[in-house]
Amino acid sequence: MKYKPSEIAKILDVDVNTVYRNFLNSGCPHERDENGNIWIIGTEFREWAQNEIAKRKKKNDNPMKPNEGWCVKCNRRVLMDNPRVVYSGGNREIIQSKCPICGTKVNRARGID
Repeated sequence: MKYKPSEIAKILDVDVNTVYRNFLNSGCPHERDENGNIWIIGTEFREWAQNEIAKRKKKNDNPMKPNEGWCVKCNRRVLMDNPRVVYSGGNREIIQSKCPICGTKVNRARGID
């Protein structure tokens, strides 16, 4: 069965813009008719959604190395060059560096022995 993006949004209880901006741009199986209307094929959509969920669950669970941090802007692990301690208290400290890719501040918390 074919569904309009608005129908998929209603079934999944998400905003219709989520369907247009996220699902379709991420490769959701769909087709356009001669009038340019978008139709999402239900069975193919279910398969695609299950594969997408499985991919996200298979995230890289390898722990970060001591000289790595997470750049929020690049959304990836980066090497922390010349990190400095910006906060120390309790049983942890916060180290900070700059992302070698975009230059944004990268923070990482680490435990103190």
